[in-house]
Amino acid sequence: MTWEDRFIQESELAGYLESSEATFSQRVKALVLHQREHWPLMREGYKAFTAIETKGLSVAEAEVVAQYNPGRIRSTAAAVDQSSVAARPCFLCDSNLPPEEKGIAWRDLVVLCNPYPILANHLSIVDRQHGAQEIKGNARTLLELARDLGSEFFALYNGPQCGASAPDHLHFQACSSSLLPIAEHLFDEEPALSEDCSTCEETASNTFELFTLGRCGRTVVVFRGGNLDELEQWIYRVLDELGRLSSSVEPMMNIVTVYSNRLWTVYLFPRAAHRPSVYYNEGAEKLTISPGAIDMAGVVVVPERSHFEKLDDATMSLIYREVSFDEEAINQMLDWMTSSEELLW
Repeated sequence: MTWEDRFIQESELAGYLESSEATFSQRVKALVLHQREHWPLMREGYKAFTAIETKGLSVAEAEVVAQYNPGRIRSTAAAVDQSSVAARPCFLCDSNLPPEEKGIAWRDLVVLCNPYPILANHLSIVDRQHGAQEIKGNARTLLELARDLGSEFFALYNGPQCGASAPDHLHFQACSSSLLPIAEHLFDEEPALSEDCSTCEETASNTFELFTLGRCGRTVVVFRGGNLDELEQWIYRVLDELGRLSSSVEPMMNIVTVYSNRLWTVYLFPRAAHRPSVYYNEGAEKLTISPGAIDMAGVVVVPERSHFEKLDDATMSLIYREVSFDEEAINQMLDWMTSSEELLW
């Protein structure tokens, strides 16, 4: 099957839409409902999702949600070394998807449903061409995806060496933003910017902030602004500097972005390691935890029950420290980068 064969027909979506003039976000949510009804694998995946268990953890001054989700074991434990990836067919290419899987075209990508969700309305947004997972040349696409999906979603990128289970095929993900711990209370005292206010539009377009988020137990670089060109430029500038500190082809990182009230908020998590030491332990000391963007944003997936039960505040704090790039080094880098720049705070 080709991608054209997989695009869902408007007649198939119609029964799940309240209006024929639906937004992109509404059409995407209708796709999820359609696929839950017509794709058996996804129906079972969402049935299992309703039975997940969670518990709260505290890391520094931040709240983290640990999620027991056995359906995620294949992704969490995926072998992503070069030889393993080369030995298996790409599960994001059109010809290798299940026959029931359908999607919505978005630019040169396709919005698909993730049959093993971590959060509600979990999506995979997949390039139609098979090509490497890399953020270079694609940061703007991620930002525009978040904007087009709207504030009910957040969009994310997992680097090929720290969270992407398909490092050989460019893709993004998106989920419902109703649970995004890293964002809680960050800007809750700021007034909302109206959608039909010219002054608000000017304020948003002239706003730009760049800082690290403290007291959350992991290193987080936050970009915030309403000017797409400016955001893109600064993301690449920071990634270029991270590249100078890294031996990887692409610096290890995860990115989460939300678009709300005319502003993008981008959380970049510089990474020092793909997986923590507990992942490689044996026997009772092992914890199958392999952080990607959603985990770094505060929803930590644990696919094995005994590991979920053992996970506590101290262990979660250690995991974040091990996989995060040194915060002091990042702060020094940002201080140097912004010392001669005029930023609106």
